[in-house]
Amino acid sequence: MRTVVFVLAVALGAAGCAAMRGSGSGAGLRRFYLTSGTFPGNKVLDACGRGYHMASRFELLDVGMLRYDAHAGFQTDDAGSGPPSHAAAYGTQDPSGWVRTGGSSRFTDASDRQGSALTNCAAWSTSSPEAYGTVAYLGDRFTAAGGAVAPVWDGGAERCDVPHHVWCIGDQLVEEERHPDRMRYRRERRGGEDLEE
Repeated sequence: MRTVVFVLAVALGAAGCAAMRGSGSGAGLRRFYLTSGTFPGNKVLDACGRGYHMASRFELLDVGMLRYDAHAGFQTDDAGSGPPSHAAAYGTQDPSGWVRTGGSSRFTDASDRQGSALTNCAAWSTSSPEAYGTVAYLGDRFTAAGGAVAPVWDGGAERCDVPHHVWCIGDQLVEEERHPDRMRYRRERRGGEDLEE
């Protein structure tokens, strides 16, 4: 009986490790980007390129499971291959973008709370200066007041007539590219062994 339990545990562990290797290696990431152009609230649904759609804030929640498409998206001086953060906010190049809320059609928020994510320019159908939609941006702090970990995303309500960038996310998962330099580094570290990533 012990042998059966041990063999079953080893088999399940191996199967779990194989599954983790496929998902944890970067395979199956979704690409996302912030549009270079800006759009009023009633023009955002057509702002993303082919193979992308306007992102819901929930699709963007875990940046670690996404890969920024720097070729398609807005870039700042120190973004590298990653997305622009609010630290790069200056003038009209503020790296905030419209995002879907996941809620019903709404253009006013009576509470007017900082960080509110309720409004959506009446489901992105109006650019009225009296209507509001939700924009999001990547924060520029590691810690918040009192030393607590700062949220990665922040945002709030903006007037629908004020053009903003749009957060776009890929329609499908993509395989992460293999980088020859990373492979060479691994071979050198392992004494010349040719290891797969």
